[in-house]
Amino acid sequence: MLVAGCHSSSSSTTTLGNWIRRSDFNGVARSGAVCFVIGDTAYVGTGFDGTNRLSDFWKFDPTVNGGYGGWIQIADFPGTARNGAVGFGVNGKGYVTTGYDGNNYLNDCWMYDPATNSWTQKASMPTNGRFGAVAFALDGKGYVTTGYDGNYLKDFWEYDPATDQWTLKPNSLGGTKRMYAMSFVINDTAYVVGGVNNGSLVADFWAYDPSQDTWIRKRDIANTSSASYDDNYTSIERQQGAAFVINDTAYIATGMAGSNLNTTWQYDPKVDLWTQRTNIEFQPRVGAVGFSVKNRGFIALGTPSQGSLIEYDDLREFQPNVPDNTTDD
Repeated sequence: MLVAGCHSSSSSTTTLGNWIRRSDFNGVARSGAVCFVIGDTAYVGTGFDGTNRLSDFWKFDPTVNGGYGGWIQIADFPGTARNGAVGFGVNGKGYVTTGYDGNNYLNDCWMYDPATNSWTQKASMPTNGRFGAVAFALDGKGYVTTGYDGNYLKDFWEYDPATDQWTLKPNSLGGTKRMYAMSFVINDTAYVVGGVNNGSLVADFWAYDPSQDTWIRKRDIANTSSASYDDNYTSIERQQGAAFVINDTAYIATGMAGSNLNTTWQYDPKVDLWTQRTNIEFQPRVGAVGFSVKNRGFIALGTPSQGSLIEYDDLREFQPNVPDNTTDD
């Protein structure tokens, strides 16, 4: 990590980076969906369509249709229809757990096997159900942290597919409890950023190193220091945003901070600094999903606000090294 003040962030919004519309999601428009990635395929399903919670599931192949991608429906999710769940991919299988069914916070866990196009129920998380959590996979295991079960949470759970067992880790996420955060993984380190706690956005930012089994605090995502590097950190904080990784660099976009945000931010883990990139050129939203496949980053779905009858079904790709072109979005 650089010493604070030794590196300055960009002084203005850069126009480098281009958002381009790709193949629209084939299912009904929705928000609060769940996604996981297995190999070079992304899987997206469940969610809320403005009236009902959903159980359908779809896979996305980014290589077809000249790179615009294509969607194919797979076996429906057999658990209770839900939104606000989390997913992760481990050892060629996908897992979905937690969420909200309109009445209850959920803790059940389901495994998807793409070889058989089938779902199998696995051991439930041995704790209260929750929604608005984050999940990630490291070293063949899945992890779930944060969320809301009537209280804000930051307990840290590990799932071992080999034994179908959940373990409460002794080192919980450092700092603030939260829900509606974002997570991403770069070079075998997981990061948790953003979210909301008791109506306030959360500025502390943490990385989990599985080799040390510990959480490491990174620089805040707001202008909280006396150094200059964070002077322009005015729109990184957010809840209900989406994240993806391209070339060992993370990007976050969408979400809200009082109102919906259109800013895109890039995180470089080598220097622990954020740089603003081209704003989104589509409708600002919350409850979108973000994912990376074949080293390409995507954001899909969402809604203009919680409780809205309007839901989105578009898919956007961010090209970080292409100049902005407003005519192709």
